[in-house]
Amino acid sequence: MSGRPWPAALLLAFAGLAPLPAQDLAEEDIFSAEAFDQSVADSRAQEQADRLEYLVGGTFLWSNTAVATQAFDGYTAAGAFAAKAFVRLSVPSYGSLYLGYNLRHTLYQGDGGTLDSTLPGADLFQNTYDLSEFYLSFDLGKRVFFRAGNQLLAWGPAFVWTPVDFVNLQRLDPLASVDLRKGKPGLRLHVPMRQSNLFLFADFSRSVDLDEPDVDDLARTALAARWDLTALGFELGLSGYFGRGLPANFGLDLSGRLLGCDVYGEAALNVDFPAEAVDWAASVGLQRSFGELKDWSVQAEAFYQSDVRTDPLYQGEWYAYAALGRENFFADFLDATLSGLVNFSDLSYTVRLAAAFDPVAVLPFTFTLSWLGGGADREFTWYTGGNALSASVEVRFEF
Repeated sequence: MSGRPWPAALLLAFAGLAPLPAQDLAEEDIFSAEAFDQSVADSRAQEQADRLEYLVGGTFLWSNTAVATQAFDGYTAAGAFAAKAFVRLSVPSYGSLYLGYNLRHTLYQGDGGTLDSTLPGADLFQNTYDLSEFYLSFDLGKRVFFRAGNQLLAWGPAFVWTPVDFVNLQRLDPLASVDLRKGKPGLRLHVPMRQSNLFLFADFSRSVDLDEPDVDDLARTALAARWDLTALGFELGLSGYFGRGLPANFGLDLSGRLLGCDVYGEAALNVDFPAEAVDWAASVGLQRSFGELKDWSVQAEAFYQSDVRTDPLYQGEWYAYAALGRENFFADFLDATLSGLVNFSDLSYTVRLAAAFDPVAVLPFTFTLSWLGGGADREFTWYTGGNALSASVEVRFEF
């Protein structure tokens, strides 16, 4: 025989027929218990990711208000419904769709005496519906988040006056029990970072303008940007808003803890370059809870603007707000708040005492007693002609 290495070849053949280690067999065997359990888990995870989820909710408010002059020689009274309802449809692996609508309906109204015919006529058989928000949300790898559609932007920490809220169509009314504002059509982009967040917003609300048919519609798209970051225990925000034919807006806000209080502030600059006009506004406030159970709270805020507007609470240059609240006031179903608002520009003011009841098995309701003072024909007394007393009862239903 020749000198071929047949013993080595024989050993290799037997080695190929030898049984594999148990670990390798488990990895290769698709019928093993481990592989079956893993397959079931993967299938359930995929089903959960593709599963349609929905959330329906809203707020319904029935309000009744009566106002009487200081001499009780005139009155107004009205009752109305207000509601805000929404539905959110979401598929975790794709995104979500949000739809919100507002409803207003006057139930009754009347006036008499010196205040006769001061209320605008209302149709008791007609409702008012407004689209609040309607947008699609999705993301790219959980790194960039998009929101396209009509939406409200929550920029700035202030409670009463929000100078940096220069993008929304309307400013938030701090005295309203239900937020019935309408959102702007646009595209929002959110890029979260390690210690900051970048927001970009393309405002499409002016993109269709029939009064300027020769102007490119997209040229009327305004752009807003905001950068939030955390530094030295404070949250800081820088924002801006720019558009064709619009003044440029710049905003700065911060919030944090100082000397045991929650403090916040906002400042905004409005620059009209063609007119060489510059206006600015600023607000600063604080809030603190105290007491053994932290059931007492105090809040204060001040505001200044160089250019007055026609919006409520923006008709003067200097304003101030203060409130003292107590949770579980005499009972665990009663919260009470005493607050005051003053317009230092015309020296008009309002003082409100609100008692919010939330007893078991009864719809929550709030009774508010207000005094409107400062003289005739001023911001808080213009529709009553002078000092007046107001009382209201609101029944609230949330689902």
